[in-house]
Amino acid sequence: MLFDQAGKRLGKFGEEIGPDYTPNSTTSMQMMETVAGQRYEIMWTPKSIEAPYFIIARLDSSWIGIELIAFVGRIIGLVFLIAFFVTSVTSIILGNMVLKPVLALRQNLLAAGADPTNPDRYKIENASKDELGDVITAFNLMTKRIGTDFHALEDKEQELLRSKILAERANEEKSSFLASMSHELRTPLNAIIGFSDVIKSEIMGPVGNRQYTDYARDINSSGQHLLALINDILDLSKAEAGKLVLSEDNFDLDDSLGSALRIIDPLAQKKGLIINVDLVENLPPLLADERRFKQILLNLLSNAVKFTPASGQITVAICISKTGNLVVSVQDTGIGISAEDLPSILEEFSRVENDQTRSIEGTGLGLPLTKLLIEAHGGQLSIESKYGEGTTVNFCLPASRLVAQAA
Repeated sequence: MLFDQAGKRLGKFGEEIGPDYTPNSTTSMQMMETVAGQRYEIMWTPKSIEAPYFIIARLDSSWIGIELIAFVGRIIGLVFLIAFFVTSVTSIILGNMVLKPVLALRQNLLAAGADPTNPDRYKIENASKDELGDVITAFNLMTKRIGTDFHALEDKEQELLRSKILAERANEEKSSFLASMSHELRTPLNAIIGFSDVIKSEIMGPVGNRQYTDYARDINSSGQHLLALINDILDLSKAEAGKLVLSEDNFDLDDSLGSALRIIDPLAQKKGLIINVDLVENLPPLLADERRFKQILLNLLSNAVKFTPASGQITVAICISKTGNLVVSVQDTGIGISAEDLPSILEEFSRVENDQTRSIEGTGLGLPLTKLLIEAHGGQLSIESKYGEGTTVNFCLPASRLVAQAA
């Protein structure tokens, strides 16, 4: 629209303006918002254009919002389309390059763990030349090595199984042989011992020559020693085969220990040894095989006497532990055992050889047999020793073997 300085409209174009509209602004160009912010009016005054006219322009901006919304919508759609495209392409690339090999690696790991004997079945081909490819290559090497080791272990297991069967068969044959030989040897030995005892005692009359009596005494002593050795071997073979039968009954511990000490006392007195006894009062009866229990005590006491030099001391102690177990201890001041030799003394026919033990007789069966007899009663054996200072042998029997006495 165009007005003169008096406000008279000279011309128009576009939107029609009402007849009462008169420009009244004397300022320079201004912008005025109208109709809820969707239309704007711009006025150029005569002063601003240096001409005798008012020029008024009205702009409709309602279409700008619609176009802007549409433009933003197109931009958002394009962004989503690009994002979808990039995500899809990335997923396909990652799936082929990373996810697929990882899933294959996982599947083959699970399969190889369930069946490690066939590594070639789980080999992953076409490993890439990157970090994941290095992992797959390492996996292939690992499965191959595991398969090789597994087969080697299987072969070793079969070999050990065959060795175990052969060892068990040999042990059975040994036990059978020992039982048979023991019977065959004991019968003539008993005759030798019996007749030599008759001769040395001169029951049927004087021998006439004292040297023959000494010979008979030596024969009798050697026969007794050989018979004891055969009995030990037979007992040991029975205990190892689990065929040792215990004749259990209640008996008095004081009486059993006293009987063992009476047998061992002459040997101790011959060497000038002092045997001390330390028993707690009111020991309850023991439920066990009395003959085997006395055999245990005699084996431990005879060892203590054999390996204790003259004028030494032996202490036998019997007590009840805090847990209620029966504890028996045989302590000596003998030659002792070095730490490196200690594990071997419980092996059959094993003897510690040194300058002090070579002159002492022994077969190396006493302690192994004693250990098996204690274990047959549900007990445990332990040995403490220091070379040159002495040895302490302890064994305990479970509290269930102590017979509670009525009040």
